[in-house]
Amino acid sequence: MPKEKQHRPRLIPILTVLLVLQLPVLTFLGLNLLTNRWSFLSSWPRFWLEFRGALALFLQTPGEYARDEILFYDVMLFAVLESAGVFAFLAGLIFYRGKPTAWILGLLAQIGTLVSGLALYFLHQPSQAYWLLVLGIIMVMYLNYGDVRQWFLQADEALEEGLLV
Repeated sequence: MPKEKQHRPRLIPILTVLLVLQLPVLTFLGLNLLTNRWSFLSSWPRFWLEFRGALALFLQTPGEYARDEILFYDVMLFAVLESAGVFAFLAGLIFYRGKPTAWILGLLAQIGTLVSGLALYFLHQPSQAYWLLVLGIIMVMYLNYGDVRQWFLQADEALEEGLLV
């Protein structure tokens, strides 16, 4: 008796879009963390200038002090945020196909987001910490929703049998 075709849950396309959009959101919050201003949103040249400055800061001045703040922690949190954003983007690219790697990458991205939010909350209590915590909690709840988990748990078996829609 053949098995029924597995139907894609409605939450999968929504999570795909949210994961792809998480990269720019985390990039913006990370740049705001380092620059303490939102001026990089005014133009693309300004954005790339600020982004290159943030990367140069990451490569050149770990452990330095500026404005009585320890830049090392901010720069490391920026790196964690950017890597979480890249994980989320990669997960979003393959999420729709039902590959279990996408679910794992999505959870790794949310772990990076939540760790950064908690670290920021205890270091400085900036407004970014609250946004990161809310974003991470919402995404973890959606990723662990029963239909979504079941979609990825059965994806390997269904792919082998050719039953995916």
